[in-house]
Order: sequence, then structure tokens, then C-alpha cells
Amino acid sequence: MLDLKELKEFAKHGNSLFPLEIYDCCFEVDGLLVPYHWHNEIEIIYVEKGKIGVTINSESKIVNEGEIIFINSEDLHQINSIGDNYSRYYALVFSPDLLSFKSSDHCEIACIRPLINKTLKLPQSIDSDKDYSIKVLDLFKEILEEYKFQQPGWYLDVKSCMYKLFSIFTRENVFIELSSDIIHVSYKEDQIKKALEYIHNNFNEKIYIDDIASALGINTQYFCRFFKSIIGKTPIEYINRYRINAASEFLQHEDISIIDVCFRVGFENQSYFIKLFKKYNNMTPLEYKKIFLNSNY
Repeated sequence: MLDLKELKEFAKHGNSLFPLEIYDCCFEVDGLLVPYHWHNEIEIIYVEKGKIGVTINSESKIVNEGEIIFINSEDLHQINSIGDNYSRYYALVFSPDLLSFKSSDHCEIACIRPLINKTLKLPQSIDSDKDYSIKVLDLFKEILEEYKFQQPGWYLDVKSCMYKLFSIFTRENVFIELSSDIIHVSYKEDQIKKALEYIHNNFNEKIYIDDIASALGINTQYFCRFFKSIIGKTPIEYINRYRINAASEFLQHEDISIIDVCFRVGFENQSYFIKLFKKYNNMTPLEYKKIFLNSNY
């Protein structure tokens, strides 16, 4: 029986007293991925340099320099770089419990509790032509500044900015209230999470598409159409891309041969592995490995 624990991210963001953390992330090689995963926390991403691709559930977006995107609790998402240019983004990950009140005042009832209960969601993005978009970006940058230097009282400033951010969303009516239509979408997302969890657990072995479909209790042909409609790739394309991403990680951090990497990530043919690696990374595994070997000296 499949569960979603492996696909869920269990990393601790911040601590119990202040469940919020900001990650400074850089991409230097085209195609690197933060593979599909989900978590209970809300995530806000701001692109400082370059641009990145973000897929949230079944929707893919390009987030350009100076833009911001929101990932809600339990949203399935992945991140990839685009083109040959350097890109840098900040990811703010926080539990909505951070903003909860002990007393059930209007703020708690109208905004914070619905966010915690997932009946209210943040918009995925803010149109740059909206008057309030600059205010949203300024608030995020202020949070970055406070988090970076952590002067006395910084945590109060961070929470204050978060409340101001949600105040703008309320005033501009951009929060999304979940309706009964979401139930069907949620079921589809759960099925995709199960399929991806199966792939992530078994990518280093031979994977039969029939086995994935059977584990989900659906017809193989329907599964293939369903998978591509959500992910944008066939199951085989996704499996190959995930394996190449895993191989890239091995080549960055471990001194092992190309053939060993090939077999470790589930490929049975080294020539096919090299061909796919070059397709996705614009260089051979050996060329890729040399980049990171040289950077260590």
C-alpha cells in the first residue's frame, strides 16, 4: 500500500519557538531541480537574479527576476533553473501556526485559522501591474533584511510584516476560499503524489508503468494520460528526468565512476544514460563531474 510519507518533506524549518526559515538558493547549471515534494508549511519564493521554473500541482510558471510566488500548505511542487544564466532566489518557509493567536479574535477567525485549516489559500502569484505588488515585494525584502541581521526584536518585525502582507491580501480580495470544486482536484493531487512517491522510492530499480497504475488502482492507459495531464511529462520522461537529477547529485558530491552512477540511479545501459544526461544538462556526465571537481580546488 502506498503512502505519501516519502514524498512529504519532513525537514524542520526554524524551531518550535519561531517556525520560520529563509533559504538562500542558487542555480549555476541549467536544469538542476528541486524535485517534486510537499510540506505542511507555506512557502514564499522571491527571485533576486535570473529566473526559475516553478511547478505547483499541475501548473508551471516562470518566475522572473524581481517576482514573487506563493506555495500553499500541501501543494505538490518542484523548482528548476532555466537557461544558462546564474539565478538566485530566496525561499521563506513558515508554519501558519506562527501567526496564530491564543484568543479567538477577528484576525484568528477570519484569516489565520482558515489558513491553518486549509480552507483559505494564498494566491500563487501577484500581477506586477497591480498597485499593491510593490508593497508586497517591499514587505518580503524587509523580512529578508530582518532575518539576515537578527537585531533585537527582529522576530517581532518579521511577524509584523507577515500580518501586513495578509492585510493587503484581505484588502485586495486575493485570498482563495476553497469550494466543493476543490474536492475533485484534491483527489487528483493525492493520486499524483502517490505515483511520484512510488517513483522516488524505486527510481534505482526497474520500474514498470503497469505496477504504478496497479498500485493506484487504475488502468495503465488512463494512468499515462492522467499523469501527463498533471505533470506535463509522460511517466517514462519523468522517471528518466528524476534519475538524471539523482545522478547529477551523485556526481557533485561523490567520487564514483560514471558507470557506477549509471547503475545506481536505475539505468541498465551506459550509452543511453550518457545520451539522456547530455540532453538534460547540455554536457556529458564526465564534463559535469569535472566542473564540480575543479570548484573544490
